[in-house]
Amino acid sequence: MTAVLFTESSRNLGGQELQILSQMQLLRQRGIDAVLACRPDGAIAARAHEAGLETVPVPLRNAADPVSLVRLARLLRSLRPAAVMCHSGHDANCAALAHRLVPGRRRLVRVRTYLAGRPRAGSFAGAVASTLVPSDFLKRDILRAAPAVDAERVQVLYPYVDFDRVAADASKPLPEDLARWLQSASSPLIVHAAMLRPEKGHHEFLQVLAALRDRLPSFRYVAAGQGDLRAGLVAEAERLGLGGHVHFAGLVTPVAALLARADVVVLPSLVEPLGLAQVEAMGLGRPVVASAVGGIPETIEQGRTGLLVAPGDVTGWVDALLDTLSGSGSVAQRANAGRAAARHQFSGDRHLDGLLRALGIAND
Repeated sequence: MTAVLFTESSRNLGGQELQILSQMQLLRQRGIDAVLACRPDGAIAARAHEAGLETVPVPLRNAADPVSLVRLARLLRSLRPAAVMCHSGHDANCAALAHRLVPGRRRLVRVRTYLAGRPRAGSFAGAVASTLVPSDFLKRDILRAAPAVDAERVQVLYPYVDFDRVAADASKPLPEDLARWLQSASSPLIVHAAMLRPEKGHHEFLQVLAALRDRLPSFRYVAAGQGDLRAGLVAEAERLGLGGHVHFAGLVTPVAALLARADVVVLPSLVEPLGLAQVEAMGLGRPVVASAVGGIPETIEQGRTGLLVAPGDVTGWVDALLDTLSGSGSVAQRANAGRAAARHQFSGDRHLDGLLRALGIAND
């Protein structure tokens, strides 16, 4: 049986880790064996076990951990995978070393979801046959920062979104405190699902909401996400007189249950390689307004499937929100078109076809 070995050294469970599990499930459905080498104490190990996916414990403590090298080399000999997919820094380096140590015909593929600092051209060459990125924007960013990188070795693969799961999650109950807050009023609901980090644009969006209030006195804004900025954002909302309008809900799981209740979902990021909250919202048929930055415009066709606004354009954001909250027929048309577009662009079949090409596995 054809096999693929995944490696992941992160202890956390985020978008990258969930994407690994989804890819493993897609491969298994196609009759391809998928095995994950990961830290035994990592959150992805527990989630993989729940999903019935095979894992092998590998400490992956650092880039040249001898115990990890021995275990990965042993895995390569026993599993004889057609390809190895590596992700975070430690596991990518360990996988590359093990790949060199153990002879065999296999393809080493690395996944990069963001650009941290100036990339080294060498990390996109040598043992690494190709690097997968989630957007054309990120590919251009890499090639701009490191012109010596061979463009053909950097391939764009849009993530897979399980819209059936998203739809099922949308019907689940919200956390009690959030549900009570939402039930306290019936004004239009604006939802922003993102970690509380500077690049996600929460501070800038509060300025938009302050301007929106002058033209739409009644609305609600929920920010779903964790982060160190929470206290500062709460204080800023109070300073702007938005205390009764906004609610910082923390991590909402599943977030689809909140997205489905939104009158508009926003993604006012200042930096964003792609973004998935807007994609899930579109898949649920919710209207979306997002920043015209990074890879976001690859997910939204301006005026047809959603609205795009430049970060910092307060007037533009207010106009887009008022247009979307107007309830006009064009809003419903955009939402319906967005649903169809998202479900096509991020479908399992489309993603799996691209994944198999990147791994060098025949798509039977």
